Amino acid sequence: MNTLKTDDLISNLASQAGTANGPSPRKLHSALVGCVLAGVIMAVMIILALVGPRADLIAMDTAPATFFKVIAMLAAGIAAFKTLRELAIAGGNVPSRLIFVPVLMIIAVRIITDQSGSSWLGAAPLAAPVCIATIIVASLPGLGLLMYFLRKGATVSPGKTGAYAGMLAGALAAMTYAIACRNDAGLFLLVWYPIAVGIVTALGAAIGRRMLAW
Repeated sequence: MNTLKTDDLISNLASQAGTANGPSPRKLHSALVGCVLAGVIMAVMIILALVGPRADLIAMDTAPATFFKVIAMLAAGIAAFKTLRELAIAGGNVPSRLIFVPVLMIIAVRIITDQSGSSWLGAAPLAAPVCIATIIVASLPGLGLLMYFLRKGATVSPGKTGAYAGMLAGALAAMTYAIACRNDAGLFLLVWYPIAVGIVTALGAAIGRRMLAW
């Protein structure tokens, strides 16, 4: 008599629950895309209200720094989205963590080519705390939306799913914050942006363990 391992049994039950009572994978994907778009819009509104765009956003000497910040966080968001989508669907094929390698490569290129002469601590005494706090606050609406819709899925890993939801919301908020960030050092991007996204990731994991358990 064949016996299923515990993990296989849970995945089987989750798959049945997801197809019987939850939305289809296509609907869940559409809902996640909607959450992402709404989260980005709300993040833009919050950041513009709290900080405002940097005055020299498109100046030739500052545009490269903004470009790298936006692209790095967008790459992180895409990787988190792909992973989250699979985690939210019972039986989904979760991508390898190598999917995040491009993020590190983009940041590495920025550090190598950085000629700004700026400090990794930022251009002002409170640059790092302001960066972290603004990204966290801007990520909250998107994280809330993601959690709401993820409850309609059938994830077998509530904590991990919540963590990637937090990572996605944090990365998108960080991407948006790049239009307001006045700190151009490559090391600033390497240190403080990931810390902010990491805090939102941890928050998502904590919330996911409660909200996404079934």
